Amino acid sequence: MIIIIITSCSSAPKKNITKTQFVPDIAGNKFVGVTDIEDYLDVNNYQNKFIVAAPDHKRFSEFNNFFQLGILTAKNQLKISNEVKFIDQENLNLLEANKNFLIGPLSNEIVINIDGLLLKDKALLLNDAVDNYSISLSQESQISTLETYLLNNSIERLGIIEDENNPTEQTKDFKKKWLNENRDAVTIAVDNDPSTRIENFLNVTDSKFRFQIIDEASFSDVEFIPRTRKDFSQVVVFTNDLSRLYEIASLVRFNYGLEYEIFSLTSNFDQKIDKNEISLHDITLIDHTYENRFTSDLPKSRSFCLGFDALLVSYAIANNVKGEIRGLLGIYKITNESLVSKSYIN
Repeated sequence: MIIIIITSCSSAPKKNITKTQFVPDIAGNKFVGVTDIEDYLDVNNYQNKFIVAAPDHKRFSEFNNFFQLGILTAKNQLKISNEVKFIDQENLNLLEANKNFLIGPLSNEIVINIDGLLLKDKALLLNDAVDNYSISLSQESQISTLETYLLNNSIERLGIIEDENNPTEQTKDFKKKWLNENRDAVTIAVDNDPSTRIENFLNVTDSKFRFQIIDEASFSDVEFIPRTRKDFSQVVVFTNDLSRLYEIASLVRFNYGLEYEIFSLTSNFDQKIDKNEISLHDITLIDHTYENRFTSDLPKSRSFCLGFDALLVSYAIANNVKGEIRGLLGIYKITNESLVSKSYIN
């Protein structure tokens, strides 16, 4: 007699737990290239769709064109095989989104309403959020990057030049962070004719006056190079007009402020940057990298870089990649709890 013993086994599928991969940090805020996610993945563990919730195409056609081009460029460059589906952010279906990976929306109002309702590892919102991962075009990463740079260089006192056309929120937000912890700033506001104000700001006027007294009392030629103030070495210019930035920076240099580091945030600019002017006046811009298809044409390159980075970072999150991810728009530090964005220093 043959006895056959059959042992039961569970037919329930085992949950596939994706192993966490870590990308190491790279020192500095200079652009050195985009992180190649494939270097940290043996296989693409995410097999569903990326759903991109974008603004209405008719109302925001220029933004959408370059934003979508950025996403498709990232898909091709990073060899992402997943389907990418574009939808109107007003028609967002959270049930479908939670079954896939959601990129967007960009609307601040919609983001506030859905923040925290999506699985953390299945969404990247494109406006500032609290509970879900997010990246955005807001000024927060630029302010944080500038503050961190200054702190890392042990700067405790700044010169700040506020143009009359600059929105007060940007200056206010930066000062709120900077003046905390007993740091200091010397501030002037400039109007249509900033020359005299900047001359006084750098203390060049007093130096010229002293020279005039000496020159009139002397019987021989006196060599004269005015001395600017030495109680700060960095100047931050706040304006929303690039031509004004060039003018203000040129006046700082003209008034013998050749040794100052001049910085500007770019989140309020919507023009094309003149690289010759930036180089001539030695201005440091806090922004995305200009080493992209649309270089320093801000309306185009900003939208393109947001789209590129949105898919790059989403692909990393979907595959449980943590650590520092470098894109075109900025640098992202991803942990289980948070995503922190930094801008590039150009």
